[in-house]
Amino acid sequence: MSGSPTGGGRGAPSERTLTLRLEDFAWETIEQESAHLGVSVEDLIAFSVLYYLADIDSGRVARQITRSPYPSRPDPDAPL
Repeated sequence: MSGSPTGGGRGAPSERTLTLRLEDFAWETIEQESAHLGVSVEDLIAFSVLYYLADIDSGRVARQITRSPYPSRPDPDAPL
C-alpha cells in the first residue's frame, strides 16, 4: 500500500505508505482470506486498518498484547 498525500487542507484525506513484516503463517493466512473473500491483499489490509481505527475507542481493542495465555493471571514478564 503506498501513495502520496492528496488534498492538503486540514482534515483532507491522504494516502500513506505502510510496510508490514509478517511471518509466513500470517502472510499465508491473509492471502487465503483475501482469496476466499475475492478481494486483493491490499484491500483486505486497508479494510482491516480502517476497521481497527473505527473501533479503537470502543474499549474492545487491546492496547497492549499480554504474553500470558491466561488473561486473568498476571503476566510474569510485566514490569512491577
